[in-house]
Amino acid sequence: MLLALRTLVAMAATAYASAPVNAAADTPLTPLAQEHFIVDLPHYRDPTPISFGMYAGRMPLPSNGQEMFYWYVESKDNPDVDPLVLWLNGGPGCSSLGGMFTELGPFVVESDLTVKLNPYAWNRKANVVFLESPAGVGFSQPQLNQSDYNDDFTTDRIAEFLEQFLLTYPSLQQRPLYITGESYAGIYIPYLVHTLVTAKATPHQQQQQQHPPHHHGRRRGGGGGFTTRFPAINLRGYAIGNPFTDADIDGNAYMDYFYAHALISMENYNDMVDKCESEIGQCMFTSVNCSAPCQAAIDEGIVAADTAYFNPYYIYGDVCLLSNNQADMLHFRKRMDYQPMHRGKIEPCTDKYTEKYLNLAVVQEAIHVKTSSGASPLFTWADCNMDIAEGYNRSLSALPKYKTILKHSIGDADAVVNFIGTERWIASPNGLHLPVTQKWKSWFGPDQQLAGYTQEYQGLTFKTVKGAGHMVLIQNTCTRY
Repeated sequence: MLLALRTLVAMAATAYASAPVNAAADTPLTPLAQEHFIVDLPHYRDPTPISFGMYAGRMPLPSNGQEMFYWYVESKDNPDVDPLVLWLNGGPGCSSLGGMFTELGPFVVESDLTVKLNPYAWNRKANVVFLESPAGVGFSQPQLNQSDYNDDFTTDRIAEFLEQFLLTYPSLQQRPLYITGESYAGIYIPYLVHTLVTAKATPHQQQQQQHPPHHHGRRRGGGGGFTTRFPAINLRGYAIGNPFTDADIDGNAYMDYFYAHALISMENYNDMVDKCESEIGQCMFTSVNCSAPCQAAIDEGIVAADTAYFNPYYIYGDVCLLSNNQADMLHFRKRMDYQPMHRGKIEPCTDKYTEKYLNLAVVQEAIHVKTSSGASPLFTWADCNMDIAEGYNRSLSALPKYKTILKHSIGDADAVVNFIGTERWIASPNGLHLPVTQKWKSWFGPDQQLAGYTQEYQGLTFKTVKGAGHMVLIQNTCTRY
């Protein structure tokens, strides 16, 4: 599903150059930006030359010294004025480079590990930065203490990354920012947006507001000076594809969805309803505090559905017969007592091709996968970090954050879904219970074909996408714009 400002747009560009410049200001880049400029992309074989600037590397964070890996692609249309989009994959513990190469990024990796352009990339109309978070995921380093893998700590580090990123690329300061992602980003993003809209200016910033240094020029943060801790950030909206938002509400919708799509029989479904009642949400992915009869009914339903042999993120698609980390996670369901990794595929094995590509030494050298000492050893990249996934201290609900976020009027929020659970947490009394402002109606793509259905609530738009799976951007091209 997708939680975003409706004006959120797609794809990218600025020409490659031997001496990179700040596209927006036409001035030299900061030293770190120059260091992270990608001169050449290995194995690129598309007949169309790459026409946009790219930067990648590890961004040091002053608070604890961790280094967050990012890949920033400039807008192909007008990088000087186009908005900035931050993309976060979910998990927790999965890399945003996976989303970059299999969904919305400018490139797709082929089976022979050559790279071609993605015609539906978001950087057609936006500057997009893909962040691997938290540290320990992908190329971001180091692995943290177990106690640091929680949503409050993750949120603070992402906010700190944004501060450092905008210092490194100052032309993007005060540019309209949209925060986007999918799945467990349904927790990451509300937490992050809540932090950005509620954080107050630090005492140092307040002092700057009262006595601004002459060389700073105009003060940032709006008419009143520094009213927030993040004066360079101009947050305009957010978008979350198929978000995990509330454990009980989302979890209780799973078997309704299975039955509605003929994955289990009426007998299986009625057995779970009879033995579980409201327990399904807490039993679907964990045996903790789950009654034995409910657990047995769910186990029987999962066996009946043969979940090991279909792609749960797009039930009408094929599965990859190659072995990779992401495929293993599809089978790592409730026995390990945590929510599954949420990712998808353009074609069944694209994840595997991406993994092999990012583990090529020549690729890691090109995208500046370096240690703090400057050496460039071959680093093993994985789509998802299983250790982080198992040990992450998950939040059970993001609904309390929405109650504050929706009061700040930062834009509409679009929800394009597993529609059952999402619609419930938007509209039900035990969810946000938002009033309807525009009733259910169809919406159409650029080809004038029926694309899905939509209903507007106060401050939020719920939208279904016909024929799309968990990774909406993969199966339905009209939503990529």
